[in-house]
Formats: sequence, structure tokens, C-alpha cells
Amino acid sequence: MSKKTEQLEKELKGLKDEIGQLLSRKEGGNISAESTVSALMKQLVEERERSNKLLESITEKVAKLERDVENKYEEGGDTEELDLLSNREVPLSNLDSRILDFVQSKGMICADDLTQFMNYKGRNAACARLNKLYRQGVLDRYQLGHKVYYKFDAGKATNTLIISPPQ
Repeated sequence: MSKKTEQLEKELKGLKDEIGQLLSRKEGGNISAESTVSALMKQLVEERERSNKLLESITEKVAKLERDVENKYEEGGDTEELDLLSNREVPLSNLDSRILDFVQSKGMICADDLTQFMNYKGRNAACARLNKLYRQGVLDRYQLGHKVYYKFDAGKATNTLIISPPQ
């Protein structure tokens, strides 16, 4: 980080020197153009200084957060708190839990299989249910040819608590 800061400070000093040269030089008869350029350059330098300070403070805060997380894992004392942050709950309706049981029993299903199982008239409802479970992270989706198959991966759902209402 200090190398980048030093490089930016060198660029800033170079810009300030150029502005000083523009201000001190009053030859050529076009003083208004030079003063306009110098005013724009001065504004650019000031804006760059503000941006660099802001970026530096953001970088320091991110580095501090990374150090804090690393220290918590190294200490091993409050890993439960960090594990809880990675865990998530997915509430399921009775219908969704039946679909999930069906997927687990078959291994891999497509919308046509679900349409037959649930006695739907069309595939739209089956597709919508399977897509919803995929977006919630409960099912994996695979496209094989023209059909899309869904599969339950127990290893992927280790940090996921699936909540279904009492039946």
C-alpha cells in the first residue's frame, strides 16, 4: 500500500510543478487559456487528493476487518458465531417438502416427472416449483439436452436448515 501511496504522491507533485510552471509563465499572449488550464489542473489535483484519501481509508477498514476475522478463526473461541453467519434457514411449504422428498427418492427429476407425481395439468407449475427450490439453494440444476434436471445435493446443503411446517 505504501508503494502505491508514494507513486501517487510523486504524480501529485509532478502535477503541482506543472501548474506552478503554467502560472509563472505568462508568455504567448494567451493568458486566459493558461489560467483556465491551471484552474482545471488545480481542481483535478484537489479532487485526486480527496479520492486517494477516501480510497486509503476504505482499504484500511477492509484490511482491519480481514485481520479481525482471521484473529477470530485463529483464536478458535468464537467460531460458533462465524458458523452461525454462514448457516441459513430455508422455510418450505408442505408441497415443497413433498417435492424435495420426491427428488431425494428419485435422485434426479425433470419437470415432466414432477407433473406426473403431483398430477398437474401442465408443466408450468412444476417448472416454477423446481426453479424456486433451485433459487433457494436447495436443489442443483443440470441441463441435459433439451431437458432440465434437478437434483438434491446433501453436501451442498450442510449449512442449510430446511424448515417444513408440521404435517
